[in-house]
Amino acid sequence: PMTERPKGPKLKTFELPRGRSIGKSYKVESKLGGGSEGEVYQICDQTTGISRAAKIYFPHRDPKQRLTAQHARKLNQLRDCQLVLQFLHTQEVRIGQYRTMAMISELCEGEPLQRWIDQHRASRVRDYVALTVLHSLAKGLEQIHAAGQYHSDVHTENILIQSSGIHFQLKLIDFYEWGKPSRPKMQQDILGAARVLYDMLGGRAYYNKALPESKHIVAGLRSATILKRFPTASALRHYLETYTPSKVY
Repeated sequence: PMTERPKGPKLKTFELPRGRSIGKSYKVESKLGGGSEGEVYQICDQTTGISRAAKIYFPHRDPKQRLTAQHARKLNQLRDCQLVLQFLHTQEVRIGQYRTMAMISELCEGEPLQRWIDQHRASRVRDYVALTVLHSLAKGLEQIHAAGQYHSDVHTENILIQSSGIHFQLKLIDFYEWGKPSRPKMQQDILGAARVLYDMLGGRAYYNKALPESKHIVAGLRSATILKRFPTASALRHYLETYTPSKVY
């Protein structure tokens, strides 16, 4: 069945409360993020007790379920990439007068990157830690691009982070579908990664205090400069593995 789109204003948010049923098998635990296509929730399978991620599409964005199908195929293609949540199945969801689709995926034990950043003093992550997180992101984007795909909406609200010793595991919780893969779309991921570093370093208020190796990547958020230095995710990953630190960490 097609999703229903009643007359009236387009939905901009679901804001589903904790405990709200999603289909017959799941209940909402918390909201993880959202964007123009829909919202992502942490849900719990009532039979097994296992937590999952559900991307629920706004009805006006996917009235014929084509977007859901495209995203499912993309996630299946990227199932071996470390940044990607493993796609499980689709689920029809009824919310009030609306009927739409949800895409159910595995859930890593992490938290939104922005929330993690905000836990640091002045919402500012130290350069070395921020660069280490960026390295995990660059490696993951490199895998996605090598598979001939792109994300197109890399930012701190779309990334889950879990720390383990000196390592950080990252997952992208939302993929956008802007047509066929292309180099400009992949480069948009690189620009998004540079912006993530900028945000981890505290943004405009603290950018001047960032170390030279961090500023070399952010480049004042000048897109042309960033892409000249890092035309591919591989180039960014290589820089992070080979730069000479400007100070002893």
